[in-house]
Amino acid sequence: MFTRKHIFILAILFIVSCSLWDYDDPSMPVENQAPETFLSLVATDTIYASQDSVTGEWIYYLENVPENDIVLDTLTHAFSTVTTSEQTLSWWGEDSDGDIIGYWYRWNVDSVWTFTSEESGIFFVPIRKEIDVFTFEVRAIDSDSLTDFTPAKIVLPIHNSSPQIEFRYQSNPLLADIPTDTSFTFPTRTFVWDVQDLDGVETIIDLFYALDDSSDSNWVQLEAASYSSITLTNIDPGFHTFYIKARDIAGAESDIARFPDFSNVNEPNYWKVMPVNGEVLIVDDFTQDSQNNALNWYKGVVDDILGENQCSVWEIGDKLPYSSADISANLNYFNHVIWFTAYTGIETFPNAGAHILNYVLGGGNLFLNAIELKDTTYPFFPLDSTFVLNTNGRLISGRTLMFQDSTDMYEDMDLETSRLIAIRVKGFEPANGDTIDNSMRFTAEDLYWLQEPEGSTDTWTGTPNVCSRGQFQWLSSSEISGDIVLLTIPLHNGNTPLLEGNGSASKFIDYLLSDVFSE
Repeated sequence: MFTRKHIFILAILFIVSCSLWDYDDPSMPVENQAPETFLSLVATDTIYASQDSVTGEWIYYLENVPENDIVLDTLTHAFSTVTTSEQTLSWWGEDSDGDIIGYWYRWNVDSVWTFTSEESGIFFVPIRKEIDVFTFEVRAIDSDSLTDFTPAKIVLPIHNSSPQIEFRYQSNPLLADIPTDTSFTFPTRTFVWDVQDLDGVETIIDLFYALDDSSDSNWVQLEAASYSSITLTNIDPGFHTFYIKARDIAGAESDIARFPDFSNVNEPNYWKVMPVNGEVLIVDDFTQDSQNNALNWYKGVVDDILGENQCSVWEIGDKLPYSSADISANLNYFNHVIWFTAYTGIETFPNAGAHILNYVLGGGNLFLNAIELKDTTYPFFPLDSTFVLNTNGRLISGRTLMFQDSTDMYEDMDLETSRLIAIRVKGFEPANGDTIDNSMRFTAEDLYWLQEPEGSTDTWTGTPNVCSRGQFQWLSSSEISGDIVLLTIPLHNGNTPLLEGNGSASKFIDYLLSDVFSE
């Protein structure tokens, strides 16, 4: 039987037990929490602000404002620093009861918010003046589709950076690659440049170039998005200077780049445009002939045949022009080209193979005295094979190059070595009849064979071919190209002519200009 005391004790135990084992009722959940959003940024350089006393417009400075103005803190939530218009921003979100699925962000210049699942981005702020201020906001979205009610916000002082422009590396000749401190060209010259801007190349909207005169009225405007180079044509003969500069959307201009540039010790001090004289171009591809003995011999031969000032000269040096347009233009100014290469040393004609081919396909005629054939892959003169004639490196005087046209009008056209040729030279077999790209056929005829060996110093056999004349014919028509003539025995070694043993080798060049190239 329970007494009043027993009932009191039971009541106490019940109360204690309820307090120890009490749980939240899951039928009454806690309300979903919206996510929170955070931003990070690194910047440099202090910025100052003042307000115009008349217009009320805020003006920003990179240095202290004038004494009469009052410096005010207007950049709430901002870094007190200035950056460029290229901004790398990072953000993240946190949600106490769910997952972050994405973000909405907006610049103050945007009319709508943009969604992204990324947590960083590179932005180019559309700055329109030297210093401006922009606001960026971002807010997270969680898996319950709740959005942060208070976006993370930052105010960015943006300083416009001036663009930079410079000529592309090695697009202008180097002093080490040309014979003198003057860059000689014909009336076509291509200039190539690179532009950059810390605000992004998208902010560069205009380019300007000038020739000789860099005063305000002489600049020619180009659209920056359309140009990284320009080819000038019909340039007057004489000395010239080329100028180029860039301007961005905020009106800032780059420093002026110029060629030639006296401050650049690696480039020539002068640029001279040569006139186009006559129909014949002599190409000097023999840079080690520093005294131009070979060039003077070739020019003297052509002057004797055509008269003085009826030909032009192109001294290449160690490297071809940077621009393909310039190489093609130099050849296409002329109907006939005489291209002689190095007796020893560097030569550039292999790198000009496509240009030589296009020149011949366009109807030009070209004679190439190429001593060293590296392989058989020359597009302008397809070869079946090449082979060393004098494996001992000696081709003695008195050896005859036998002319292969037996008609009476070409009597006494044989050539004879007049001096020792102390380098290895090659014979070759043209790829006669080969089809090129299923559109053309190459045909060739031999012009000179080397005589049979006479003594132990002659290490060849038979009468190998050393000179041929070739042409291309289109399969779809009877149209043919200009002539390409290849000779592998050197006419000159840089000191003296080498094929004067049976009259001067000038008779062969006369034969080319007066007969072969005139057909």
